[in-house]
Amino acid sequence: MQELFSKLLWDNPDLCQTAERLRETLPGFQEAQREYEQVQAAADYDLYDRYFTQLMRYSDFEVRAYYALGLGLRGALARELGLHSPK
Repeated sequence: MQELFSKLLWDNPDLCQTAERLRETLPGFQEAQREYEQVQAAADYDLYDRYFTQLMRYSDFEVRAYYALGLGLRGALARELGLHSPK
């Protein structure tokens, strides 16, 4: 099953191309891309790469915290609705 999802979502060149086309039609994308490229050009590659790597690492903690809170809220909601059997 995991292999099937992997092929459908990550190893699918059609999906990547479709996502790229969709991304380019989203309002504000062209401006965001221009500004991103300006920032990238203003810093040398090593500094930009270091910044981006650390930003992703730092942001991961926030994402994990919100995800954990969301799981807790969903669990509480399921219990309140009687959809989850208590252990």
